[in-house]
Amino acid sequence: MEDNKQTTHDILDQVQEAAPESIHPLLDFLISNGKMILIGIVAILVIAAGASGYQYMQQQKELKAQSELGAILIKYSGTKKAEELATFLVTAPAEMKPAVELALAKAWMDDSKFMKAEAVWAEIAKGNDAMAPVASIGQAKCLILADKPKEAVKILQALKNTSGDTFGSTIDRLLAQAADKSGNTQLAIQAYQGLLSNNPAQKLYFESRIKELKAKL
Repeated sequence: MEDNKQTTHDILDQVQEAAPESIHPLLDFLISNGKMILIGIVAILVIAAGASGYQYMQQQKELKAQSELGAILIKYSGTKKAEELATFLVTAPAEMKPAVELALAKAWMDDSKFMKAEAVWAEIAKGNDAMAPVASIGQAKCLILADKPKEAVKILQALKNTSGDTFGSTIDRLLAQAADKSGNTQLAIQAYQGLLSNNPAQKLYFESRIKELKAKL
């Protein structure tokens, strides 16, 4: 009889250790109310099985999505790759969407569809604070390539005021290009001057560009 009690306690200890933390209060109650132990154990097993089943389904869903994304990246190129990525993005798991958006932006850029890429970069900038600076740089680059330098200048100037020094050189390079293309020579000169102190290896190039631009004034 004593052995049976000990075995029961051992089983309950094992069940309690295996159960999620959220179920422990229920287990404590059941242990102190012997008549309900069997019913309680069945309920716990059903809950645990349901949670495990859900996690398994989620894992399988993510693995399937990862496999599908990999197939798109390997199998397609050009416009077809971008179109497939755009379609996949609609149903992609939330955890994968940032990666898919980046792949989509790059695919449109590789296909020289710069305004389509710019729209994707803009969505990334709006929806992901951590990626916003990089996305804004991508957006500006696309606008320059799409011959919309004035719009690029607006984005870059706003970014320069909010991003600090982290992307300073990259922003100044693009700002110099965009300002020059848009006819804002003075702004282009300022951007190249900002590059002089941070890029000593290219000092001669930047000085020559500044000289050329000053000749236009």
